Amino acid sequence: MTNRHALSHLALAVAVAATLSLVTAGRAVELDPAAIAYATPDQFKWRDPTDQVATNSTILHGDPTKPGPYIYINKFKPGRFGNPHYHPNDRFITVIDGASWHGTGPVVDVAQAKRVPKGTFMIDHANKVHWGGNKEEGGSYLITGIGPATSVEVAKANGPWTGGDPTAATIMLPDQIPWRDHGAFRLANLTGDPDKRGLFVQMLMLLKGADFSRPHVHPGPLFTTVLSGTWWVGTGNKFDPANLSVPMKPGTFVTHFGNRVHWDGAKDEDVTLLIIGEGPVTTRRVDEAR
Repeated sequence: MTNRHALSHLALAVAVAATLSLVTAGRAVELDPAAIAYATPDQFKWRDPTDQVATNSTILHGDPTKPGPYIYINKFKPGRFGNPHYHPNDRFITVIDGASWHGTGPVVDVAQAKRVPKGTFMIDHANKVHWGGNKEEGGSYLITGIGPATSVEVAKANGPWTGGDPTAATIMLPDQIPWRDHGAFRLANLTGDPDKRGLFVQMLMLLKGADFSRPHVHPGPLFTTVLSGTWWVGTGNKFDPANLSVPMKPGTFVTHFGNRVHWDGAKDEDVTLLIIGEGPVTTRRVDEAR
């Protein structure tokens, strides 16, 4: 399968949802809990439940301290900057709320930091020194990578600022996301390749009113965060978007388990999704119930 075809099939097919009941027109719509798991933002388990710390975190998948893939969120309060540091492996970061400031190299010069607003995608490259923080507004990062994701601080260097390290980070601002139009949807491949082994990250925009994907399965798990819009999801081989789909609101984190039947789409508004998985990814249609 070519990369283009794999991306198209994945984008049309991807559907990760939540165990959720919705009462509509006097009947309950339920998704298959064996097909998906979910957490809405109010259900996230934060390291500091009181949210008083300058930097709070919640782990969504895996364990950043151990080998293997992980996904977690760091949430930052205004008026804080960290020390320069590096990580042993690449980290892939999506700004999902507010805005933060990012710098590279051992000299911390807040005036030279780059503002990274919601919708920005970044890569902090392995063993490269960087730092960041927040000024007048808070922000949140969704971070993924392959663990262990340790952080090693380095001593601050005295100025003056000499430009930082341009090899330490890749930053795609919202207007630099490499969207490609595919008719009923738009797709941006941010890192990795779903046709090949290894971690990949994509953004997928489902356009309102377009056809839903039909019931299908993928061989392994996919992890999706709803960035904007309301995503409508169904499970099982009975395809009925009007009566058997349930809404996923912005901020919801959902896991689709491998080889479980699902389908999805957008209704009256565009939907933007952040999709994380490990390739290779294939999509197999299943027979639909009559």
